[in-house]
Amino acid sequence: MTLPSLQLPDTLNYIGVFLTLECNLSCSYCINDPQQAGRREILFPIQLKSLRKCLTPAEWAQAFNRIPYRQDLPITLQGGEPMLYWKSRGLGMIMSETSHYFDLLTNFALKPEVFAGNLNGQQRKLQRDAPYPSIRVSYHHEEMNRAWHGNGFTELVNRCEALRDYGFCMSPVKAESDVGIYMVAHPENRVTAEMEACYNGRVPFETKEFLGIHEGKLHGHYLYPFSTDLMARGIYRSPLSCECRTTELLIDPLGFVWGCHFYLYQSWITGGPVREFEELEAQGFRYSEHGAKIFASHDLVPIGHLLDPDFSISDLETFRSCHHYGRCIGCDTKIKNDRFQSYYDQGIAHTSVKIRNIQMPSSLYGKIDNLEQVRQFLSHPLPAKDHAQD
Repeated sequence: MTLPSLQLPDTLNYIGVFLTLECNLSCSYCINDPQQAGRREILFPIQLKSLRKCLTPAEWAQAFNRIPYRQDLPITLQGGEPMLYWKSRGLGMIMSETSHYFDLLTNFALKPEVFAGNLNGQQRKLQRDAPYPSIRVSYHHEEMNRAWHGNGFTELVNRCEALRDYGFCMSPVKAESDVGIYMVAHPENRVTAEMEACYNGRVPFETKEFLGIHEGKLHGHYLYPFSTDLMARGIYRSPLSCECRTTELLIDPLGFVWGCHFYLYQSWITGGPVREFEELEAQGFRYSEHGAKIFASHDLVPIGHLLDPDFSISDLETFRSCHHYGRCIGCDTKIKNDRFQSYYDQGIAHTSVKIRNIQMPSSLYGKIDNLEQVRQFLSHPLPAKDHAQD
């Protein structure tokens, strides 16, 4: 069945598809873990082996083909480790059935020849004119040294450089390279002289801002006060209420569309919406008609489903009540550029979610460094009787 085409507004900044949440690594710091508790290996306990955990390549192609083609808005495939999707053969199967360009966020789990072979000749779908590489490879010091016998970074650089033999452009200049390596600038990570000697002149390498708490200190720059660390640093005893909407299209392995990364990750930490998917599939994926009933007992509810014929991008633009403010994932509330480079060029702060009417207790106002700048996001102060328990 051909699904109705979606209308994409210019303000849609990102299309992120979590093909799978399975991963070959078990890093102590993982962005998939809302609590950063160093438990990646057991983070997503999907125990119902008889039920599906992901869409098929044909279903993904059907879903992607309703998204209008735009070279400046690729579909970003991520996870988990997307190279492992569909027994490692899924990427090429999807790309063969759609005209879209894709970006790939990966830890390079497969050998270069296996990865390239599984693309089924679709390398060009991962090659587009952009100021940064389409294949963005993450370096994880501890786990890669474990997997590659102490030669983690060298092996990773070699794997990236080897893609030149399979039709990809390789250059130390990121705007000219299809592949680049990125490392989170965690306080315990170091760029050594040996690493610099290894990547210089071969592969682009950059560090990315660490988002999280380390030794009691919050790292990162966020637009909304205490959005990620409210309880984690003991600032307040419970999450707050607010209204929130996304600026991105975030899709989980079963095709559900979520309003933020916290909702997506947390739903899978509790087992994933696998039974709900089975019920929805029986109803022809018509989430608009049946979603409220199927998810009636759930606190965390998706916005829609990408295979629902009635799903509309306008569904993303509605502010919805949320009672989990303070548990936000850093990548949702950090200040960053949008795809138009608005922050660097115009000083316009972009975040993946927009938040308003934060029910911030007035007892916390004195702890906000830039209160006047963020007051626009806050609701009216709580009545005095509510402060007595703060």
